[in-house]
Amino acid sequence: MSELRYKCQAKATDRENGSPRRGAAWVKSRRGWFKVFDDRVECGDWIIPAAAVQESVLFEMRQLFIPVFVLQLTTAEATYQFGFNPWSRVVRFLPFAVERRRAKLGYSAFSIVIRVVIAVAVIYWLWQQFG
Repeated sequence: MSELRYKCQAKATDRENGSPRRGAAWVKSRRGWFKVFDDRVECGDWIIPAAAVQESVLFEMRQLFIPVFVLQLTTAEATYQFGFNPWSRVVRFLPFAVERRRAKLGYSAFSIVIRVVIAVAVIYWLWQQFG
């Protein structure tokens, strides 16, 4: 049995690939403990052996002034993305090499539509209250 090296809260999805973006995949993402062991990482019932990781990338972004970190792990079967709190320092404990990339947090079509709907609703409400 391998030893637990690090544990922190994370949001995770297997429905995104590439540079992180706001979208429906993150709305429906799983939340739970991201655990790092000597030979694998786990999040909920996902167990990803270190030997199966073909590519690992840590995307470093800013949302306003808050740092955002998203770890993308690619295996032969799937691509996983894990979003961490700004104070999490998971990289130094991972049992495989990680490439760091700076990125801009993008928007999916879903997130743009939601923002437009909310803006229209707020404008309509203001017009009803003060118009």
